[in-house]
Amino acid sequence: MLKKSTLLILVLTLSSWALAQKTQLVQMPPEAARSQSTTACDVTYSSGTSITQTKFCVTANGNITQFSVATQEMIDVGAILEGYGFCDENSGTAYYDWADFDSGNWQAATFKHSGNVITVTRETTDGIWQLTQTITNVAASSTGFGSAKVAMKLKNLSGVSRSAVLYRYADVDATGTTTNDFDNTGTSTYGLVSFQHGLSLTNNTFNINYGYLTFIQNTPAPPNVCGPSAATGPFVGDGSIAALWSFTLGHGGTGSVVATYKGI
Repeated sequence: MLKKSTLLILVLTLSSWALAQKTQLVQMPPEAARSQSTTACDVTYSSGTSITQTKFCVTANGNITQFSVATQEMIDVGAILEGYGFCDENSGTAYYDWADFDSGNWQAATFKHSGNVITVTRETTDGIWQLTQTITNVAASSTGFGSAKVAMKLKNLSGVSRSAVLYRYADVDATGTTTNDFDNTGTSTYGLVSFQHGLSLTNNTFNINYGYLTFIQNTPAPPNVCGPSAATGPFVGDGSIAALWSFTLGHGGTGSVVATYKGI
């Protein structure tokens, strides 16, 4: 039989453990409020015919996980990687969602769809940032490919000024192959198969604070949003494309950018 003193210590120990568990559970965001990465299409757009036929889809989290040109797929090959991320340069915290996986610090998205426009709004689980995406289907015509216009607005919800670097990225596997020609101009970046088709990403917001607007990587992996990117020069192989922007935002301040995916 346990002595009263021993029993009292045991009860106090168990009570302290239970209190700690309860405190931990209270501090954790509820499962329903946390995001789950997904590659599943929620809305699919299709326009054009024959050589200008363009088709892309958008997930509940605002990722473009399929993009085809003249029936040839550019993204949905093997691991499906497309999306957005940013670094809070004050804290060194990375936030990203690349469709196939994410950083785990996003709340669930609010998804709205009306005709050719999709709006996806979500906040980080620490309550510091809000990201709103507006993705617009620009239909193809008889003389040109369709495109996905991606507007992103990053808002600082904290009480202090913060700096951030925002990215848009896609692992391009043009025409369903992993060997593509990659290159970029001052404002656009692309992967393609010679004499066939490819996918370009154009930076439509000339935010020059970071020194360059787009880049290519000689790896299909996403960029390290809080570290040096794997930016490289023109090459042939398995790679990816990205655009980036930098901001310093006061409390309640927003930074708005636009980028466009289009077949080539």
